[in-house]
Amino acid sequence: MVSHESALRGIRFARCRYAALPWRPLSAREVRDVMARARASERSVDLDELARHGFCPGNEDTRRVHLLASSSASRRRSENVSIHTMGVSPRGATLLEAAPGIFSVSVELAFIQCCATLSFPKALALGYELCGTFSMCEHISDGRPDEDRADSSGYLETESATTVAALARVAERLPRTRGVKLARSVIAHLLDGARSPMEAIVAGMFHMPISRGGLGIGEMQLNRRIDFNRLASNASGMPYTICDAFIPSARVDLEYNGGYHAETVSRIHDENRNRGLNALGITVIALNHDTLRDVEALEAVGSTIFHRAKMRYRDRSREGAARRVRLLNGMREAFGLKPC
Repeated sequence: MVSHESALRGIRFARCRYAALPWRPLSAREVRDVMARARASERSVDLDELARHGFCPGNEDTRRVHLLASSSASRRRSENVSIHTMGVSPRGATLLEAAPGIFSVSVELAFIQCCATLSFPKALALGYELCGTFSMCEHISDGRPDEDRADSSGYLETESATTVAALARVAERLPRTRGVKLARSVIAHLLDGARSPMEAIVAGMFHMPISRGGLGIGEMQLNRRIDFNRLASNASGMPYTICDAFIPSARVDLEYNGGYHAETVSRIHDENRNRGLNALGITVIALNHDTLRDVEALEAVGSTIFHRAKMRYRDRSREGAARRVRLLNGMREAFGLKPC
């Protein structure tokens, strides 16, 4: 039974390969049976097979895998295996069958376990990844960014692995699991549906409370569909559009424009979309790679949103700016981008 960071590696590997997570969830009876029979020792583990499924590095010199055992009696220490224990039938600890004889903790439990070793910004980035329609590739998601990517090429589009509601349910059922305190604080402010790392950064910076380093815009909907009326359809030539980050109270749509938006087809689509939204009284604010490296620019956009919502943006303190820099840099690092 694979767990912790190794389970996350396998989840990313499967999502990138299949554009979804095809693993079969086990029934409660199957979970009890597997956990009762599981053994965790180097002799009983085929590291080559685990590497083929993405659970550990393929290089024999760097292989290390985290495994789950039902009791300390079934643990066997070894150089390449880190062993963790959990009861035979813990409430809420779902297992997934990744391949014959290979099982992984659920996405939700893996998230909680990983939170035990992550900072808040990196846990937030991971939450957006698992609840979003993108998956990071392991070569830039180890916390060792090697270059600055305007649009991170180290992710692929895929179905979401879980939802915020599912994360919350499992965190509630496992109150004593290491990492659950941080996981709960992240889940409380997480949104479903981010389509890329940069959209996740937009959501993190604008949606998080001021006390956590965000700009405190609580009312935000990612990838919200806006149906056009006749006037908006005539102006845009489109029946509807999908807003990256829609703030209903301010009637503002935040759009992240990556490098491909400079291409002719994308630029024409953006112009048509903007005309349709403007016809509905919705203002489009475009963000680019440079904006998401500049805290002052993000604060200026936040101030505009608060003004349109007839609210006052209050936090301009030096301490607040430092919190925003930490949140922004932490999320950027988690996605393999250089700090601002």
